[in-house]
Amino acid sequence: MTQYGPDSDRIHWYGRIVQDNSGNRVLVSSASGLKFRFGGNKCTIRLKNEVPAGNYNYFSIVLDGIHQQRIAIHADTFIPLEIKSLKSAPFHEVELYKETEALIGRIVINKIEADSLIAYSEDRRKKIEFIGNSITVGMSDDPSLVPCDKGTWFDQHNAYDTYGPRTARALDLEYMISGVSGIGIYRNWNTDGPTIGTVYDQANMSANSNELQWDFRQFSPDIVTICLGTNDMSAGDGVTPRLPFDSTRFINAYVAFIQKINTHYPDAKVLLLNTPLVSYANTEILNLCLQSVKAKAEASIPKLKSVSVFAFTMMEGKGCGGHPDLEQHKRMADELIPVIKKML
Repeated sequence: MTQYGPDSDRIHWYGRIVQDNSGNRVLVSSASGLKFRFGGNKCTIRLKNEVPAGNYNYFSIVLDGIHQQRIAIHADTFIPLEIKSLKSAPFHEVELYKETEALIGRIVINKIEADSLIAYSEDRRKKIEFIGNSITVGMSDDPSLVPCDKGTWFDQHNAYDTYGPRTARALDLEYMISGVSGIGIYRNWNTDGPTIGTVYDQANMSANSNELQWDFRQFSPDIVTICLGTNDMSAGDGVTPRLPFDSTRFINAYVAFIQKINTHYPDAKVLLLNTPLVSYANTEILNLCLQSVKAKAEASIPKLKSVSVFAFTMMEGKGCGGHPDLEQHKRMADELIPVIKKML
């Protein structure tokens, strides 16, 4: 078996990925991952957890185009993950994706062992970034391993099958998810912050100023979608004091965030998404706010390429805690695919 380090040009990396002091690659964001092709009938990926005490991550494998069930990883030292194929073929293609979000912790990849890794190049694909909250990162959408209301709050995370990656795969786009459960534009689910504008520049979407800054040169999307507002408009946890929704603060903070996006990606088109999970009255308010955000952004950001608004069909979340389940994420993707295709 030959050993291949993370810097091998035969390994392709996706999403918010950083490199640690030992040269390992670290999967940070939801659905961040890697892809490679190997010769022979098996390969081994050496990986470990890097998480706060008590946390653990989930990842999943796609082998020759077939997505496998999620796997929990608890090890804090490097362990070998052996991948075998029973099919005879010149090569086998492996993809590994982190299913849990950035604030859970990170998955560290040390090396790959195989008879050989097959060199290949990917044609320059267009890119899309999905910015959002728990819906976008796949919280509570998949109780197939651990039922709702059991285990820990992230046991039902499944980022790979959310509306964003589904949309990207359907259109052959390279994608990145940048999201945090509970986060909002000017306030979060049950706190005043830190909100998306504060954490977005951190590699792991953290408010800790000592954390590594994200290098925006690593990924320059053609389209950026933003699906936020649910938490700004929520009633909170019923414990923390909470003022009524302030549309002016929401609109101003949203425009400021679009300005930040435009600074990082001056050539990107921006698509504002409503949320399919707020009540009917709140949906009307949110849609009106998004139209105001669009108008104000276009008027105040001189070099902004374009801003569009799209509204998902309303739904009653069937996943855990009222979130969309996997079938509803598919429905969201089915609605979004023609919109993104037209923008391309």
